[in-house]
Amino acid sequence: MKPRDFHMSFAGLKHASCIYLCKWLKGLAILTVLVGALPSFALQHADLTELQNQVQVFLHEHYRDADAVQVDITVNNLDRRLRLAQCDRPLTMTINDPAYNGGSQTVHTRCEGSAPWAIYVPAQISLFRELPVATRNLERGEIVSSGDISLEVINTSLVRQGQLADAGSIIGKEVKRPVAKGDPFRVAALDAPLVVKRGDPVEIKLEAGAITVNTMGVALGNGRIGERIRVKNGQSERTISARVIAAGKVSAIL
Repeated sequence: MKPRDFHMSFAGLKHASCIYLCKWLKGLAILTVLVGALPSFALQHADLTELQNQVQVFLHEHYRDADAVQVDITVNNLDRRLRLAQCDRPLTMTINDPAYNGGSQTVHTRCEGSAPWAIYVPAQISLFRELPVATRNLERGEIVSSGDISLEVINTSLVRQGQLADAGSIIGKEVKRPVAKGDPFRVAALDAPLVVKRGDPVEIKLEAGAITVNTMGVALGNGRIGERIRVKNGQSERTISARVIAAGKVSAIL
C-alpha cells in the first residue's frame, strides 16, 4: 500500500469513529431528556409526616361519634427509613374499633394507585367520658345507694370494658366484687339484690291453666328476681320449683 493510500484509510477510520461516537452521545442525550420527562410521582416517595396527618384526620372523624366529652389522639412516628411510593390516589383507611374503646389501635392504610402498598399505622386514642364512680370502697354483699355514686370525667381507654354509664341502673344493685373508691362501676361487679333468702316465708302463686291459687310456703334457697329456686308448699308439704317475681313472692306453673 502506498503511503498516501494508508493516510487516506486512517483518516477515513477516524472519521467513521467520530460519527459513531457522535451518534452515541446524541442517543445518550435523548435518553436523558426522556428520563427527565417521566411523571414526577414515579420518582418520589410519600411524605411520612403528611401520611401521619392524614391518619390523624381519619381518627378524629371516626371517633366523632364516640359519645365522649374529649378525644385525644396521638399517631405514632413512622420509621424514617420507610420508603413508600407517593400515591396517585386518595389513601384508604380502616380501623377495627366499632365499640369506640380507644386505647392502642392500628389504622390499616392502603394506597390503591399505580404503585400500591399497605401498612398499619399505630396510634393511641384516649376517650374521656362522664361515668358514675364509687364515692367510697364498696365490699361484696353491700347494696349500692345514691350516696355511693358520683359522676366524674375519666379516661375510659385506660379502664377495663363493661362500665355502666347510667347511675339509675346501679342504685339498688348488690356488690358482687369489691369496687374501690373512684373506680367506675362495671357490669361484672354488680348483681341484682337477693329478694328471697333461704328460710324466708314466701307467697306462692300457683297457676294451672286458667286457675290461679295463692298459698304460703318457705324458700329453700336464695333468689333474685327472675331466678328459679326450690320452695316448700306450706299446705301440701310438697317441694316445687318456682320463679322469683318480687321480694317474698314466687310463681309456679303446675
